[in-house]
Amino acid sequence: MPSLIARLGLLAILLSSSSHVDPFPAVTDEDVTITLQRTACFGSCPDYTVTIDGEGNVRFTTRNAKGPGAADVHRAFSPDDGVLISGVHTDSVDKQVVRDLVAQFHAADFFALKDEYVAPITDNPSYVLTLRIGTHSKTIVDYVGVKAGMPASVTALEDAVDRAAGTARWVNGADGLIAYLERSAYDFTSPKARDIALAAALKEGATDKTIIGLLERGAALDRLANFPIGDHKGTLGKELTIAATGGGRTTLFTWLAERGWAERTGRRALETEFAQTVGGCSASLVQAFANRGFSVDMPSDEGETALGALANAYNCMNVDARIAAAKALLDAGADPNHRNHDGETAIFGVEDLQLLDLLYARGARADLTDKEGNSAVFSSWNDTIVLRHLRAGASKYGHYYDGKTLEEQMKKRPMPLTKEWLKDHPDFRA
Repeated sequence: MPSLIARLGLLAILLSSSSHVDPFPAVTDEDVTITLQRTACFGSCPDYTVTIDGEGNVRFTTRNAKGPGAADVHRAFSPDDGVLISGVHTDSVDKQVVRDLVAQFHAADFFALKDEYVAPITDNPSYVLTLRIGTHSKTIVDYVGVKAGMPASVTALEDAVDRAAGTARWVNGADGLIAYLERSAYDFTSPKARDIALAAALKEGATDKTIIGLLERGAALDRLANFPIGDHKGTLGKELTIAATGGGRTTLFTWLAERGWAERTGRRALETEFAQTVGGCSASLVQAFANRGFSVDMPSDEGETALGALANAYNCMNVDARIAAAKALLDAGADPNHRNHDGETAIFGVEDLQLLDLLYARGARADLTDKEGNSAVFSSWNDTIVLRHLRAGASKYGHYYDGKTLEEQMKKRPMPLTKEWLKDHPDFRA
């Protein structure tokens, strides 16, 4: 027979399970409102509020409400609201989309979560997510919440609200914007349409389909357009061609080139942009650029070619894209041994072994030095990279920017692979 302690424990479990009440209220379509606010940051973060109700009505507004934390301070310093199409926009979605969204809130146990997750970090945007069902309402403030123990489900809910409402079309110019503007009887021939086309080309997230859609419906390529920040203006066709080159927008570049805008923009302007941006780190843009007769190896004003800039290009952080772009550049005739104004070649500053192996395999010379006589060894502290240069024949004699020799640097920064290799090759004199 069970002991008294065991029977009391079982009774406690039964009472606990029978008294548990799901905190999520009953749902009816007409009684639901979901709101997501994303506020300004110290920069140009999208600053908007979107609301979806149970009937499927969507309302999107920019900078129409105060935000928590430093949102108002950030607004005072933000160059814009970070949104492509500012203002108030309304649309609708199927009721089932809202029901599925509410079910996601239910699965995340939204009403049982904390009211805020705030990390001690500055200059970031705040995200405020609210679900109202009848008289029950719950709001969660997310300020870099992942650093404050916030469940990943909250971020997933925020993103789900954006997807359901289609905010990306207004914020970034994603697919769906043109159809919305057509339903809104938008004037595609207006000066504002030209400004939007240029801003979209300069913005991440906008699709070439959206930009071309604006052009095909009346945004005049031969008229002036305003840049999104500052007071600079330029002929839309020329500025779009430069933006397409620098942003790796192959479809837009090709569309404009077929209409003569590459030639009208000018070889020097495009080749300089290409060199500085590595063609947006897009292999397809590199190919399209070369196919139109432009040089992929023309140096920028700093003397750097696209291949030389590849290692440090901010838009080439994706490893696969970087390697694909490098292969496309080399296939199009880029010279891995071109020297910039400092005498450095494409192998200098490379911290990616896969890229370095590719450059060496395609003819990069390890024996070339910069103007101060330093080999590529002295452009890296990475043990694996330094060893690769030495194995390729780069000189071990020289100094780093701080004046230290390789031997001195190895005492400060452990390089066991390099140290062992040099020990095994005492006669290495390169």
